[in-house]
Amino acid sequence: MHPSSHRGNRQINSRHLIGLSGMILSALLLLSVTFYVYASYHNITIEKGVHVPTVASSPKQAPITCTTPQHPMVDTTGTITSDGLKRTFLVHLAASYGRQPQPLVILYHGYSWTSQIMEQTTGMNKEADKAGFVLIYPQGVDTPPSWNAGVGAYGSTGDADDVQFTRDMLRSIEQNYCVDTHRIYVSGFSLGGGMAYRLACTFSDKLAAVATVSGAYYPIPGGCHRHPTRHLPILEIHGATDQLAPYAGNVNTRMDGVQDYLEGWLSRNECNDDSTTFFQQGDVIGTQWTKCADGVIVRHYRISNGMHTWPGSPGTTHVIDADVVIWNFFSKFSLANF
Repeated sequence: MHPSSHRGNRQINSRHLIGLSGMILSALLLLSVTFYVYASYHNITIEKGVHVPTVASSPKQAPITCTTPQHPMVDTTGTITSDGLKRTFLVHLAASYGRQPQPLVILYHGYSWTSQIMEQTTGMNKEADKAGFVLIYPQGVDTPPSWNAGVGAYGSTGDADDVQFTRDMLRSIEQNYCVDTHRIYVSGFSLGGGMAYRLACTFSDKLAAVATVSGAYYPIPGGCHRHPTRHLPILEIHGATDQLAPYAGNVNTRMDGVQDYLEGWLSRNECNDDSTTFFQQGDVIGTQWTKCADGVIVRHYRISNGMHTWPGSPGTTHVIDADVVIWNFFSKFSLANF
């Protein structure tokens, strides 16, 4: 055979070898890429001490244990009949509502106000959204709207049976909303604070804690000392220059002063007289009594230049925010711990 034929065969074999090598190299590269992608998703170690970043996974949600009816995630108005009257309450649900029972906060508006005004004046909706609790704004009746919080110089502060209304409202809420019955809290502003006071005396077995802001405290029929069936955590926030619910009270209208209110709860909660100043900033001083029966606390914020307002809202002190202060206090207590 001619030598040129041998040279041609060698050239062809070389081409075959080169092509085969290229195919093998391509296959190895493909396998490397495939392995890298696999390692990225499964966090496989591909070098000693080095891990391929994993794809972030969504946080696990709590299992759904709520069995009550579903509700839209918008403010709605609940309606019930209580003592022959049509009664209403505004309901605000957090976006986290509906999976597991959430705490319940009931917030009573001031005299002549409405549940909508109370919602707009406070920032409690934002706190409910952040912390995850069901928020209820009951609506008073009478003209203007009022609460039967006690007996003043001119008779009852309201005509309706608001204790029965609250009892019926609670029954409706517990049947229709997924709430934690060990964590029911009541708060109120002005005469709504007075209503919260009356409920604290009447429903102490159902409430985990009570908070009032600029409360108008009137004598309760039958007195409060007979009613509480358990010791109850109490928070009181008040302006020292409040003219509508004076810090020292009002003898002419039979409205109790803040000191009378606090001393009543110190006695009911069997607290030691020793108090401590736990907060002092700007125009706000915080005092508390912690040596009480069953581990409850009586806490008071005195705002030296405070008027008849909700702290944190426009036109009042911003040293404290009543929404935050109230929820921080509530969140410490549950009937399950008593």
